[in-house]
Formats: sequence, C-alpha cells, structure tokens
Amino acid sequence: MVFVQIKELNILKINLNNTMKNILPALMVIFIGLGTPAKAQTESNLKLTLAEAQQYALENSYSVKATEYDLQVARKKVWETIADGLPQIDAALDYNNNLNLSVSLLPSEFFGGTPGTYTPIKFGQRYTSSASVSVSQKIFDGSYIVGTMAAKVFVQLSQNQKEKSEIEIKNTVSQAYFTVLVAEENYKTVQENLEINQKLLTETDAYHQNGFREELDVDQIRLMLNTNKNQLADAKRAIQTSLIILKFGLGIEIDEKIELTNSLEELVDPIRTESPVISNFNMSDHIDFRIIETQLKAQELIIKNEKAAYLPTISAFYNYGKNTSSDYTNVFRSDVPWFKSSVLGFQLKMPIFSAGQKRSKIKQEKINFMKLENQQEMTQQNLKMDVTLSFTNLLNAQEKYENDIEGLKIAKRIFDRTQIKFKEGISTSTELSENEKQYLDSHSAYINSTLSLLNSKIAFEKALGKM
Repeated sequence: MVFVQIKELNILKINLNNTMKNILPALMVIFIGLGTPAKAQTESNLKLTLAEAQQYALENSYSVKATEYDLQVARKKVWETIADGLPQIDAALDYNNNLNLSVSLLPSEFFGGTPGTYTPIKFGQRYTSSASVSVSQKIFDGSYIVGTMAAKVFVQLSQNQKEKSEIEIKNTVSQAYFTVLVAEENYKTVQENLEINQKLLTETDAYHQNGFREELDVDQIRLMLNTNKNQLADAKRAIQTSLIILKFGLGIEIDEKIELTNSLEELVDPIRTESPVISNFNMSDHIDFRIIETQLKAQELIIKNEKAAYLPTISAFYNYGKNTSSDYTNVFRSDVPWFKSSVLGFQLKMPIFSAGQKRSKIKQEKINFMKLENQQEMTQQNLKMDVTLSFTNLLNAQEKYENDIEGLKIAKRIFDRTQIKFKEGISTSTELSENEKQYLDSHSAYINSTLSLLNSKIAFEKALGKM
C-alpha cells in the first residue's frame, strides 16, 4: 500500500482565501492517495468530535478495509501452510469407452496361417473403469517447518500495515477537520468586517449628502465593501469545499449535513498550555520501526528456507484401488469382476548437485538481509530526526501562535480606533483602508498560526508513535 506524507502548509501573503486554495486540493490528493471510500454511508445531521471523526474514518476507509482483508488472508495463509503438512487424501474414479481398441499384428502361423503374413488382433474389452484412494503424509521437510514460521510472521506484517494505514487515516482526517474549523472562523471574521463596512458606508454616504464628506471617502468605503463581499464569497466556498473533502474522507454522502462539535479553542488551548517533551520517546513504539523489524524476521526465515533446500525430504504414501474391464456398458453388474490393488511406500529425496544454484540463492538472500539492516539503521535515524524536527516545529508554532494572536489584538485595536477617528473626521478613508488591510493580514497570520499549531501537534504525536 502507498501512503502520502503531508507537507507543512504555506503562509498566506494577504488572507486565508489563498490558504484555502492551497490546502483544500492538497487534502483531496491525500485522501485519494489513501484510498478513502467513494461509496457513501448516509447519516443525517451527524455530529462529530475530532476523535469521533477519526474513528468514523477508521470504520469506513477503503484503505483500512483493504489492510483488514489482507490481514484476514494472512491468517488463512497460516492454516494453508500448516495443512500442507497434514495427511492428504485423494480419490480418483474413471470410466472409459474404448470406441476403437488398439490393434496388434501377430504372425499368422500362430493361428495356422501362411508363414510370413500377419493377423490383426484386438486386445482388451470395450469398457474399462477404475477407482482408487491415495493417502500421503510428509514425514520430514525442512521447507515446511520454515514455512509455518514464515506464515505467522506474515500475519504480523499484515497487522503492522493495517496499523500504519489507520495512523495515516487519523492524521489526514485531523487535517481536514482543522481546515473546516479554520474556514468557518475566517468566514465569521470576514462577515463581521463586512457588516461594519456596510454600516460605515451608510453613515459616510449620509455625511456626503450633507456636505460633510468628500465623494472620495464614499468611493473608498464602497471599494472596501466590495472587497469584503468577494472575501466573504471565497470564505463561504472554502467552508463548502473543506466540508466536502472531510465528508469524502469519512465516507459520508456529500449532500448530508455534518456538524463539527469541537471548536478551535477546545483544540488549541491544551496545546498552548502544554510543554512538549521528547524524553519519553521509545523507538519500538513507532510503527515504522516495528515494520522493519518484522521484515528482518521474515528475511531470516527466507534464508533458512533456502538452506532447507539442502536437506532431504521424506514422505509416506498408501494407495488402494480397484479396476475392471467389460464388454457391457454397465461395469457395475454383479457378473463383472473387479480386481484389487494396493501399494504402501516411502519416498526419500536427497539433493546431490545443483551446480551452485542453491548456494547462489542463499547468498542473494543474505545480501537482501544486509539491505534491510541498512534500512533499519536509516529508519532509526529518520525517526530520531522526525522527533527532533517535529518537536522544534511545535515549539516554534506555539511561539508564533502567541505572537500572532497578540498581533491580531493590536491590529484590531488600531482598526477600531481608526474607524472612530474616521467617523469623527480626523482620519482619512485611505488610512482606514490601510488599517483594514493590516487587520486582515494579521487575522490571516493568526489563522495560519492556528492551523500550523494544530498540525504541528499531530505531527509531533505521529513522530512519537502516539497516534
């Protein structure tokens, strides 16, 4: 199975609308890469916390279902392998109509004929039948012993792959959930700003009609209002798009309603107050490390299996049967005799010479084992690097969030004061427009910091193997 790694989100230049344009297509690619279900499961007015959304996706994702099927196949494979070493019983029955019996030529002189000539003779009867039962049992086979151990390791590997798929699904659902909340938060802010500018336009136009404001001020406010309307439309579409992506990932009908019961504050506040630590990192807890360990075990068994090719194989067999031939179609008539036959035997196969073929296979598999050991070392270093980087990113995200939320408060105060000054006639519309843009930029930075903080948290948990 192929799982997509999630990249960090880009910082906006002006407002969240550009962020939505970058994030939403990326999330769609992630969900498609993970094989999220196209088959919908209808459920009206579904209310989900983040944890409930993750669980819902685990139960409906095609990728998780696929790994569950693989796990079931692996468990059946164990019995298939074990059964190969148990007694094997086969039965056979055949019935033949010899339409044209084969002809043999015998010297005619045997029948009183002319010497040097031959007489065609047909041997046999037209109808023949036989029935038999055979039993075989392996007594010793090195490959069988290794195979039973390998089947169990295969089950473990399938379990690991299922767990990894579940982690990826939880990770991507979390990002989709966060994106919806951020889009909704952005919509509220833009809508509030739109309402303020609508009221301001009405007041400014009234002042203009009475000669207390220039037409330039009215046009400037109207331009700000039109910009707000476009921003609100973009914000609304961002909510709709992000919800569609989340529903797609959860396996919910796109037309059905869904409500996210966690707020941004509920998810962000615990992260703001915590002090992340990496001292409790245990590499064996991480699924990637456990997968490579299981692969090493499997490769060891592959080497043992190749070595087992040097060992002899011993098996026993027994066969019992009856056969008959007759000129009657019904060979089961009471006057048609059946003749018994039975065989009991043992078979020993001893490999003697293969021109170095077996030795070459063993060397190849040993090289593959060394490759896996190298991959294990690389995995260890990657996990350590991921933990360190995700830890640093989380600390940076926490610090940036605090700075941006403080910057947002300052920008909001400046914008509010500028509105008051504009109403009192001591500030220009140009200054008001610039301060509004400054406020929207600060709000955009705050939204991005919120999203970055949430994603940094789940990235850190994933790096620790705690998801």
